[in-house]
Amino acid sequence: MTKYIEAFSWTNTIENFLISIIDEKPLLHVCSGKSEIGDVTVDKYVKADYNYDMIKLPFDNDSFAAVFCDPPWNNGMKKDVADAMKEFIRVAPVVYLMSPLIWGSSKATLVNAWVRWFPGVNQAVVISKYIRN
Repeated sequence: MTKYIEAFSWTNTIENFLISIIDEKPLLHVCSGKSEIGDVTVDKYVKADYNYDMIKLPFDNDSFAAVFCDPPWNNGMKKDVADAMKEFIRVAPVVYLMSPLIWGSSKATLVNAWVRWFPGVNQAVVISKYIRN
């Protein structure tokens, strides 16, 4: 069965779009930066509720309804994001990941994807929704 991805408009801010598709609460926002999205924020490098690496989160299993993450988009992060996916699925049954890549995991199934093109970025950015297997 073919499933087409849904594109969203540049006129819609990313924050408004995320609020429109993520309805699970509480939401953990990893690699949060200065975002207002999420009930709890985690970032290794900037001020957040918790300053931790995304690969080892300080939360119990199923502490959240969902995780949203916008990890660094460089090739050197591929293994880290793959490892982080295991951690995200441990702390929440639903994961939203914003990246130019679709990440596979034996622990989660891709159930939806939205694509956005940013002027000045030479590739589309995908927001992927995964659910725990």
